[in-house]
Amino acid sequence: MTYRLHIVRHAEGTHNLAHDTSILDPELTPHGVSQAQNLRHSFPYKLEVGLVIASPLRRTLLTAYEGFRDVLDQRYFLDGSGDGVADGAHLLLDSDIQAHSDRPCDTGSEVRVLEAAFPDLSFGNLDAKWHVKLGVYAGDSESVGRRAEKVRQRLIGQFQRLAEGQGERRDIVVVTHGGMIGQLLGTPKYRGIGEAGWRSFAVTRDEEGNVILSEL
Repeated sequence: MTYRLHIVRHAEGTHNLAHDTSILDPELTPHGVSQAQNLRHSFPYKLEVGLVIASPLRRTLLTAYEGFRDVLDQRYFLDGSGDGVADGAHLLLDSDIQAHSDRPCDTGSEVRVLEAAFPDLSFGNLDAKWHVKLGVYAGDSESVGRRAEKVRQRLIGQFQRLAEGQGERRDIVVVTHGGMIGQLLGTPKYRGIGEAGWRSFAVTRDEEGNVILSEL
């Protein structure tokens, strides 16, 4: 079976504007917020998305929040804010799609810091050491490649669960980082998505069990 995946690169972060990789877990710039808002207005598959998977770094979380404010379920927003939609898409934070390098700008925040910054989100599924660039979260190419493979394999099960539901929301959005996008596609040097940009991919599994992403 073939599924449809939309991969989104985060909007402009403060480290992008300043060309400063020493900034820890940078926020979006005002221009980055505008980019994410433009994404919200231009993305054409809002009614088909059942799951948004985001890297837990601030810039990807904020891009997901702003870019898919009218896609995500209303439980992810303050009561009475008018944001979110009834029976909207689920939001999943996945540390395996965090930024690939061990530079400060590609290093996430501790869970307690994220909980204070995003009080309406649950971070219970994150490893307490998800932001420490060691072991499975190391920044070397082999570790990053293994994480990307785990993400690809999980996608099939996530798509299947959406297909088993009664609604029409069967697409998945992944909000991640430029370097990780190439890893997910199996083409590390892929640079086909700009800030707050997106591309759609057909997701299939071949006879050997490999998960293949083919740009639509």
